Amino acid sequence: MDLDSVLIDLLSDQIVAELKTRTRRGLLLFAETDLALAPALASINALRQAGWSFDWAAASAMRGTVAEAMGGAETARLGRPALVVVPTLSLTLAAKVACGIADDPLSALMAEALDRGLRIVAARDGVCPAARERVARGLVPRAEARRALMRGYLEALAAQGVELCWAERLDRAVGAPTPARAAFAPRPVPAPPEPPVQRAGVFGWQQARTFPEDQLRLGRAVRVTPLAADILSARGICLTRE
Repeated sequence: MDLDSVLIDLLSDQIVAELKTRTRRGLLLFAETDLALAPALASINALRQAGWSFDWAAASAMRGTVAEAMGGAETARLGRPALVVVPTLSLTLAAKVACGIADDPLSALMAEALDRGLRIVAARDGVCPAARERVARGLVPRAEARRALMRGYLEALAAQGVELCWAERLDRAVGAPTPARAAFAPRPVPAPPEPPVQRAGVFGWQQARTFPEDQLRLGRAVRVTPLAADILSARGICLTRE
């Protein structure tokens, strides 16, 4: 083997290694909320153990906490990451990005990422009115108009291409491989029996949290509480009346 072939092989290996490193590099944006911060950091640690590396930027209120957890210096530029991850999406940041406002470092970074077509994965816990930690802390807005506003911001982000998930599932949303399609037609599976339809009474938030299907059928006389409606919407459960 001549010297040119050796150099080409060496450079090829280095290029492949660099490309692999770039595809597993991201930028973390921590907004000004600690809702679901602990599960978000646990997910990020799982990604780091799987070979991901991250730069980070944080709102001033979160900078000390994040610096202690992440280590390293904060970055205020997008650079060339494979993706942007927002472990703590605040209502303020969601509202700004949903409305096209980029007047601070975090909203400007998200706007640039959207303009460049980068993949963005964000934890919805800080904005979703039915998020588990928000419910546990008693931070669910009483006014339906405000809850609808929060849901609207999430819908606007999703419409712009932001992938939304729960903080405890960030690692799976970011790092899970796309399932391969089967090369053959699957054997038909008989449909499971439909659950009985509730015809009267009240459908509350506890039922909404534990409902196991993706479609809920209720009688027209059943009253769905506002919090239950938020939870069904957050879980992507379709409600039909009979």
